[in-house]
Amino acid sequence: MSVLPSGSRSGTSGGAAAVLLSILLCMAALTAAHWWSAAAPSSANPKLLWLASWVPSGLRIGPYAGKEVAAGLVWLVSWALLHSLLRGRAVSLQRWLYGFIAAVLLMLVLLWPPIYHAMFGWPA
Repeated sequence: MSVLPSGSRSGTSGGAAAVLLSILLCMAALTAAHWWSAAAPSSANPKLLWLASWVPSGLRIGPYAGKEVAAGLVWLVSWALLHSLLRGRAVSLQRWLYGFIAAVLLMLVLLWPPIYHAMFGWPA
């Protein structure tokens, strides 16, 4: 195994790609939980409140704490799986970074109330 002048090993950019992809999956889980809570609050909010009960004082902020717990669990599990799959692989981090930035912007747009209200056919 050759060592690059910066001291990093060659072929290890897969771990960074795993981090970026797990963050995107976390954001997608947060978006999905929010949509679920907005679309079907009578079924979603009790489950999200149950998740919120795991957070100290989480019930004080309501279902949002449950959404964050769900997103955090998705991040942790996906990072562990993706890291074990991608570590030691060389990937183009430039492409991953461009894709990551585009996906983050898409997630932000999808969380904007006028957009998801229009998607679900709700009044603005």
